[in-house]
Amino acid sequence: MIKICSSQRLLLGVSVLSVFCYSVAHDAYGQGTHAAPVVKPNGKHLASRAAQDQNVGKQKAEQLLVTSSRVERMVQKTPTSVTLLSGKTLDQSNIVSLSGLNGSVPGLNVSQTAGYQTNITIRGVGMQTPENTLNTSTGVAFYVDGVYIANSISLDQTLFDVDNVNVLRGPQGTVYGQSAPGGAIILNTNQPKFDRISGHVEATGGNYNLSRGRVELNVPITRTLAIRGSFQKFDHDGFAHTSSPYIGHYQLDDQHDISGKLAIKWQPIDNFSATLTGQWYGAYPNGPEQKNINDPISNPRIVSQDYPTKYNLHTSFYHLNLEWDLPWATLTSVTATQHVNSIYQYDSGRLNFADLGKYDYDAKNNNSLNNYSETIALRSRAGRRLDWTVGLYVMGQRGHQLVTEYEGTMAIDPVISVPANVVSNPQSNLAYGDQETANRFAIQPYFQVGYRITKKLHINGGVRYNYDRYNASNIYFSAYGGSQSNHTYSTSIPTWKAELDYDVDPDKMVYFSIATGYKPGGVNGNDNAKIIKYNFQAEQNMNFEIGAKNWFLNRTFMFNASAFFSDYKNMQYIANDPYPYAYGVANLPKAHMYGIEGEAAYLMFHGRLRLEGNLTLEDGQIVGHPSAIDAAALSQVYATAPACGYGGSYYNPACWSAAAAAATNLHGNKPPGLVSVQGSLSASYLWNVPYGKLLTKVQYIYRGPYEARIFNNPAYDHVPSYNLFNFYMDYKPNRLPMDFSLACSNLTNMAGVNSRYTDPYGTNQTSIQYIAPRQIMGTVSYDF
Repeated sequence: MIKICSSQRLLLGVSVLSVFCYSVAHDAYGQGTHAAPVVKPNGKHLASRAAQDQNVGKQKAEQLLVTSSRVERMVQKTPTSVTLLSGKTLDQSNIVSLSGLNGSVPGLNVSQTAGYQTNITIRGVGMQTPENTLNTSTGVAFYVDGVYIANSISLDQTLFDVDNVNVLRGPQGTVYGQSAPGGAIILNTNQPKFDRISGHVEATGGNYNLSRGRVELNVPITRTLAIRGSFQKFDHDGFAHTSSPYIGHYQLDDQHDISGKLAIKWQPIDNFSATLTGQWYGAYPNGPEQKNINDPISNPRIVSQDYPTKYNLHTSFYHLNLEWDLPWATLTSVTATQHVNSIYQYDSGRLNFADLGKYDYDAKNNNSLNNYSETIALRSRAGRRLDWTVGLYVMGQRGHQLVTEYEGTMAIDPVISVPANVVSNPQSNLAYGDQETANRFAIQPYFQVGYRITKKLHINGGVRYNYDRYNASNIYFSAYGGSQSNHTYSTSIPTWKAELDYDVDPDKMVYFSIATGYKPGGVNGNDNAKIIKYNFQAEQNMNFEIGAKNWFLNRTFMFNASAFFSDYKNMQYIANDPYPYAYGVANLPKAHMYGIEGEAAYLMFHGRLRLEGNLTLEDGQIVGHPSAIDAAALSQVYATAPACGYGGSYYNPACWSAAAAAATNLHGNKPPGLVSVQGSLSASYLWNVPYGKLLTKVQYIYRGPYEARIFNNPAYDHVPSYNLFNFYMDYKPNRLPMDFSLACSNLTNMAGVNSRYTDPYGTNQTSIQYIAPRQIMGTVSYDF
């Protein structure tokens, strides 16, 4: 019997919606009729209800568990908008990074901003402050195995050894704390098991010289000690390249990375377990393509740039997860340390010298970060009328950044080296440099409670106190002089949630919730700024949501829907100042976002045919009449205002006044990252073929247009829609522990625009990043 369920390497895996498992009276392995267990995200096994059902051959629906509210719950009994995807589902859609989730999850938009930075937005709430990773946080919290990933650069990693991914939409400030006003993404990796020695070996090849190898091995050393190791090597040639007389044919959008993980689990007694995990990642590609919108070459995969792009990312991640089941409660502890080191250099002008009239090159944009955190929680035992959780999160962080940007109009130097003493002795063409050290401390106690008023009516609520303290020391240096600054800022803001849900019957539930979210404020270090303040305020979000989760037709048809309204305050964004290079983070007072989301899945022909889809309709506007200086307008003022001539932007108050007067009224503008329409449709069918089973799956994804910045400037900010068609087929022999699959993504080879980015740091140029072209991959795997 084939079991469609999370974390099992079965033929069908889990759907995009992944809200239930189902059984088919055929065994893809040819090993007899049995049911695979449902696996909780923490690696523990629950006995499958299908195995307890006397009629195991009968098609039925079963629910998967998600880590909503840090408690494992059935998806259809979780009173919030949540989508679960398995690792198998990610492979079927060729999703190798978080940006590939676009269209698979309602309300989610993932874009690559400023080349290397992954910006996650849910329902229009995300991060509008690229290249400020030391001073700002994401708007969607990202957790791996219970650990908050504290730096947005780490989100650029290739996905690896994934069991499942939970995407929770709407503020999660009570449970997941800071940086979750938009929602949270919970990634759970595969864990050690005590049952037997097992493993998985996989080899993949494809166009663009793609090669990917995966090895996974689980070894139970004793009945109480198990170890699991996994490794992945992933490479492919560039999807794009440069055309330059200085660097010639230089590949971009290539992939070269190595991932590794080692986990040791010890369970000396039934009610206690300890899992120690280490994860490592190294990426060394040339770098991403960023095509200037004024590039004279029409081919979207060729760019006119004179300087090479290079990107290296190295991360290490260690955590100890403890769980102790007491007679009256469960005590958990997650202790973690994270280390990130990224090295990035790129053509800041995103255009060649001949067309731009100058060169602008970031020779160094280096970031390093050390982060330490502890989460301890006490949770009541499940199944009682009153349930509660009390916990505490503590984090310490120290980060460093070095940026050097060179400009010139007289000649082009394709190789610019950065001397060790650049801070004290900058070169004559160094336009901007910044050496920053940032420290951060957070302490956040939280409490949540749930009560069953009746068998059908339930109420849940919680509160969290968020204290964050920042300190940033900056040294600014250039050929024109230098300055230093040191600023400290702290925020103390509570977040809370109240929710009421009602079980109409065992297959239908409705709920209503009010939730708040929070993202810390911080500091701006540039003392030369004329209108940008030293500090920026914390973001806050209050979200109203009503939803329903339903089974129909004897649990063969699932339909979930929700509607929300969000009152969003103090949106953080990159602000331009009248003084050159005096950028900073500022706040928009208020914005409103609202929309509806739906997910559906339908099983037919005894579960062999599966149809599924999701749809999101969203909109919003900036409230009031705030104004901000557009980078494009600022460049125009510098070029045309008489007061700005002869370097007046550095000393003339009349030039600063002209720049401030060019600010744009933002009233009614659509918040950035809010996609009006997006969704997907897919159909999969399981065929009986000679000597095995064959799964075929087709998928259509539509991501609608959105605005890249708060200015809604049609020339720079409009990100157009795109359509994707994907195909997947998988053959599983009856009597061999092997698997043969073929995946093709972006069948039509569409050059869809993933994002647009207007760089406020110097050149004010706008660039485009594209989705991956057509990729065809064949995979052979062996399980033992």
